[in-house]
Amino acid sequence: MSPLEFQADTIVKNFPNSHGNSITAGIEVTEAAGGDVDPKARKPTYHATDADYVLPNDNYEQDRLEDQAAGLAELMHGKAIHAPLENPTRIIDIGCGTGIQTCQLGAAYPHAQVFGIDLSPVPDRPKPSNVDFIQGDIRKLINKDSRLAAKSFDYVFSRLLVLGMTDWPGYVSDVTSLLKPGGYAEMQDFELKAYVNGELCSDTWPWMVALRKRAVERGLDFDCGRNIKTYMEKAGLVNVQQKRYCLPFGTWKMEARPETERIGKHAVREYGTLYHHAIPKMLEGAGYSNKDIQGFQKQCKESIGGVGAQDGKEFGFFVTLGMKAKE
Repeated sequence: MSPLEFQADTIVKNFPNSHGNSITAGIEVTEAAGGDVDPKARKPTYHATDADYVLPNDNYEQDRLEDQAAGLAELMHGKAIHAPLENPTRIIDIGCGTGIQTCQLGAAYPHAQVFGIDLSPVPDRPKPSNVDFIQGDIRKLINKDSRLAAKSFDYVFSRLLVLGMTDWPGYVSDVTSLLKPGGYAEMQDFELKAYVNGELCSDTWPWMVALRKRAVERGLDFDCGRNIKTYMEKAGLVNVQQKRYCLPFGTWKMEARPETERIGKHAVREYGTLYHHAIPKMLEGAGYSNKDIQGFQKQCKESIGGVGAQDGKEFGFFVTLGMKAKE
């Protein structure tokens, strides 16, 4: 296996999380229950921080993140990272979540010091000896934590900060400051717009319109996946490249694109529940009543769930890569 290939099931088997669930086990339990997660039966916990990240951090979410990582790896033909790294010595995974990608990077580059940083503690799991985890906000720790000094990293990776990053230009500038000359930044994220047969459809969903309005008020960028290229160029990174992957709801694209099967199933099974919990968190303080929130949650389920609701429906997952100019 080349350093750029990512077989998430193998990594999770080698580095299982502390509560004993694996990606595969999580899928079996969910499918055994009929492939439909009841969001009302779940009482999620959240990051104990003043940061704006709105998604949970409980065991269920940890398993979901690892299943999503596996699906995204398959979507990208096993190419978990796209940077042409050659003998990197220092790597950091920002917003590392469960640490699964950090462990993969540590295993792929055993001679590098690899850090993962996240707002919440990373779950206990076996890890390569060259991997260390840091708890905290990267933007508050740069040049204050000796491990996070400017111009000290060959590679900075981040994935799916769309629901937590409130200052993308500032964040990308900070990432640029961490890089050594010739180092690479790679950011993988969504554009939270849904399309049906190539035509934008989510602009007609009242719940999504409300979320997008609130996102702007909070400083979030729901189109960050696409916009990161511009952020990188404005931060001074060079040779900036971007690739869009089609992420379908369901398996309607599977025959032509078999690599979409796993992430398509994940999207249908999990994203309705994810939005169900994100809607009240996102809309806090925006003047909506409980009845309004419940109405949005019902609309969300109708928009992206239900038999046949996903046929032809997709959104974009973007990978953007930039290099810091050599001195």
